[in-house]
Amino acid sequence: MNGYQYNRPFRAERFSPPRQRGVALVMALVFLLLLTILGIAALNTTSLEEKMAHNVKDRNLAFQAAESALIVAENWIYTQIGKPVFPNNPIGLYTPVTSDTDADPNWKDSTWSTNNVVTYPSTPGQTVSGSLGKIQTQPKYIVEDMGEIPESGGSLVTTSSYKSKGTTVVRITARGTGGTNAAVVMVQSTYSRAF
Repeated sequence: MNGYQYNRPFRAERFSPPRQRGVALVMALVFLLLLTILGIAALNTTSLEEKMAHNVKDRNLAFQAAESALIVAENWIYTQIGKPVFPNNPIGLYTPVTSDTDADPNWKDSTWSTNNVVTYPSTPGQTVSGSLGKIQTQPKYIVEDMGEIPESGGSLVTTSSYKSKGTTVVRITARGTGGTNAAVVMVQSTYSRAF
């Protein structure tokens, strides 16, 4: 070896990594599937909550519209000097039904789609312009004469023909809709006044 170094030719040893079975790929796909399912569930929940919030808003609008009509009717009764005549007529003044065959026709949907009701902000016999915003249909109402409650005692000064025999009780029923006609709220109040 005369100062020369003998280099053996490099012989590459065959190195083969351990055989892979694709476990990491399968796990990644499982996690991706789980995340997709969670995402779809979150989307469905969000969509449902949005519909619920819209329905609550729609119902609140319908309730406020019906309340507005109720207040207009109560104010109309309050401002009357004499007792209104209550026939079943096209101006929204009704007498209650006592027959068992037709329990309460004033609550039927057909009653509210006719002209026999008062549309907000009008009063019985007087059409007033104006409207509520953000609702589909303006609220409507009817006023029913429930009769009189007799006064006890009476007056020593005035004759009985000067005033009615007692306090007149009326039932006011108002129907309001929200942003769509699917949201319907009906409210009712009983109002008494001596005429």
